[in-house]
Amino acid sequence: MLDLPSLLGQQTETPLGRLPPQTRAMVLAALAGLIILGFAMIALVWLGGRATRRYMGINPKPHRREPKLSPDDWAHKPIVPPLDEAPVSESE
Repeated sequence: MLDLPSLLGQQTETPLGRLPPQTRAMVLAALAGLIILGFAMIALVWLGGRATRRYMGINPKPHRREPKLSPDDWAHKPIVPPLDEAPVSESE
């Protein structure tokens, strides 16, 4: 239930440390191989996606895009126009 050696601060050996040196080396090599294989699969999927986009004729997105904003996008537009821009009525 309670891990008494770890509660008392004593060193406990990990399951990997209990293996014989040859078996430990094989386990670590297999783990490293799986990690390398995973990165290789990610790279192949990325390259395949790029090739597919080129085949379909879709241009890759530019790395730096300029915002397509006009000055009016930043300004607060009043609901009622100011008095100097108010429409002139025909009675005046």
